[in-house]
Amino acid sequence: MRALSLFTKQVVWGLAFFGSVQTLAEDNLLKMNTDRAKFNYQMLCQGCHTPDGTGGKSVPKIKNYIGYFLQNQMAREYLVRVPGSANSSLNDEQLAEVLNWMILEFGGDSVPKNMKYYITNEVAKLRQQSLFEVVEYRKMLVKQLAVK
Repeated sequence: MRALSLFTKQVVWGLAFFGSVQTLAEDNLLKMNTDRAKFNYQMLCQGCHTPDGTGGKSVPKIKNYIGYFLQNQMAREYLVRVPGSANSSLNDEQLAEVLNWMILEFGGDSVPKNMKYYITNEVAKLRQQSLFEVVEYRKMLVKQLAVK
């Protein structure tokens, strides 16, 4: 009976821990300041990606497309590692926030139903590894993505 009780406690603690990890991700999303994210997009991103996300001449469009980059880890990391993101003046929390906002605002049907939101710690780690051969790297990633 005691072993069962100990096992039950371990299961309960495990579920509580799993729930707390999920809550952290949800809390990050709930803390999103959409007005600030939109402002940061307008000030730092829309000059190239345009106000509606369709992109400029040589700038990739994000409208109805950005969500495809959440399909695999390398493509997900790309959105943080491109120089415009990695070297921006935004702090890690604001960069996570603006990326999440861009995906929700412009992603349309490209956003996976089980979207994993960017969190501050992830962005902090990834932006330290800025990309240099951005165009070639993006071409390689796009070939891997299941784009409709």
